[in-house]
Amino acid sequence: MALAAHFTDGLLLGLGLFVAPGPKDTLVLRLGLAGGPLWRAVAICVAADAIQIVLGMAGLAAAFSRHPAALSLLLLAGGAYLLWFAGSRLRAAWLGLSAQAAQHVAADQGEALRSVARLGFLNPYSWLDTVVLIGPLALARPPAGQPWFALGAMAASLAWFVVLALASARLGGAFQRAWTWRALDLGVTVIVSILAVDIFMDLARRHWAG
Repeated sequence: MALAAHFTDGLLLGLGLFVAPGPKDTLVLRLGLAGGPLWRAVAICVAADAIQIVLGMAGLAAAFSRHPAALSLLLLAGGAYLLWFAGSRLRAAWLGLSAQAAQHVAADQGEALRSVARLGFLNPYSWLDTVVLIGPLALARPPAGQPWFALGAMAASLAWFVVLALASARLGGAFQRAWTWRALDLGVTVIVSILAVDIFMDLARRHWAG
């Protein structure tokens, strides 16, 4: 198989996994709408995906398979964090905090970027997509094709976050009213809550199966 084919396979798989609304995706969207440090946030998200893909290729996926309790602990911690994040967005929607915060996000860039980093590395779905799935699939390729498959997946992450950033910049004018921020926060609450509940249900199935 030509090296370009390995790259294309990784790109298509990455697009299938990354092009979906998740916690860090919605945070990048919020930063773009509020005029925050958008492109630095994109860089952090893409770097987090790339690091996790490399970790998967380095054998972390195999370690999780040998020690399922470690994976369960990761899922438990990640699910708890997602629940906390959903609760914070629900509170923001109830009190209308995001519309107020949007006026100050440019001045608090450090905290905004720390939030992006936390979601980039503490979201268990990101680890499952990159470390547990993409990493081993890359290793299943011939040695010459492995880095190209991984690069294709990384390119998918980059393309998705660039598109998301550009879209958020175009939508900025629609978020001059407080109710649009409330609607966005409620949408994020629903999405993240569903992800968290799904994690806890998966943990329950693992427990009863064990």
